[in-house]
Amino acid sequence: MFEHAARELHLFLQVSGLALSFVTSQNQPSLFDSEDSASVEFTNESVEFVYQRTDLTKVEVKRSKRAKRNVTAYRDNDKTVVTVPTRMAKRDIDAYVTELVNRLDDRDERTSSQKALEQRARSLSLKYLGQDLLKTHKVPVKIRWVTNQNSRWGSCTPDEGTIRLSHRMQRMPSYVIDSVIVHELIHLLVTDHSPAFYALMNKYPDHEKAKAYLDGYSHAQQFLKPE
Repeated sequence: MFEHAARELHLFLQVSGLALSFVTSQNQPSLFDSEDSASVEFTNESVEFVYQRTDLTKVEVKRSKRAKRNVTAYRDNDKTVVTVPTRMAKRDIDAYVTELVNRLDDRDERTSSQKALEQRARSLSLKYLGQDLLKTHKVPVKIRWVTNQNSRWGSCTPDEGTIRLSHRMQRMPSYVIDSVIVHELIHLLVTDHSPAFYALMNKYPDHEKAKAYLDGYSHAQQFLKPE
């Protein structure tokens, strides 16, 4: 399980940006708290996430001897990579890059939409917590992506029914994102990290694998420097 998370993590080891740490507060418990939460700044004003289309001029094109006919596009961390046959002409490459990258953007924009996020949270709540917390919580629940959470993966204000997810997770594996969503949904019921919290969190089967992935990501950001 942990080896699998480590293999997936390699896609993120060259990310540049702030060193990551995890903080908690009375009103906004977060995922995997740090020992020194006081050292991390937090901005109360949430910034709405707006999907940004890929800059085609920054797409990395790789020629591959194995790709005799097929052209593929994929995300590698913050990069978008298109693999093409070794002998393909540049004019043909440009056309494929435009088409395939636009497809990737269309897919990612759909999955990052507010409606898709709410449906995802509702499904996870029903599956692992036995209720639709978006409906049964004492106040209406709103879940959204934000861009100002550089020191935490998710945060929850139970009294307001507000859950915020860091946009940095957008291209992480689905099981990692789902783990953070479940974590924050549970905080609508249990505000601390008591045994009652973990009794619910452990119902999500990939919790430990997701934790290993995020811990590894945090370690890489703090101690590994891009070449």
